[in-house]
Amino acid sequence: MTKRDRTPCETQRPRRGLILALCFLGLLLILSLSGDRSLLQFYRMARVKADWEHHIEVLKPENALLRQEVDAMRRFPSRAEEIARRDLGLVRPGEIAYQFRKR
Repeated sequence: MTKRDRTPCETQRPRRGLILALCFLGLLLILSLSGDRSLLQFYRMARVKADWEHHIEVLKPENALLRQEVDAMRRFPSRAEEIARRDLGLVRPGEIAYQFRKR
């Protein structure tokens, strides 16, 4: 059978298969790049996770200091009074507190 003997349907079948395969691959590519479970969303979430992990590492020393302060307040009640006086400006009844302006 020569090229002239083939019908138009026989010559277009391989092209149809190729076109269908390309359409399927194009659709697969579009679906993998868009939507909730896409590659782009996966990349974004990986970056967010890395940012949060960094933020956690930064907060760990501060958390340790706060734990030490809570422990000190439990052991020594006077420590709680000291913090209340310093941070909140509290005074005992009958005490006179002097405040000086900074120039």
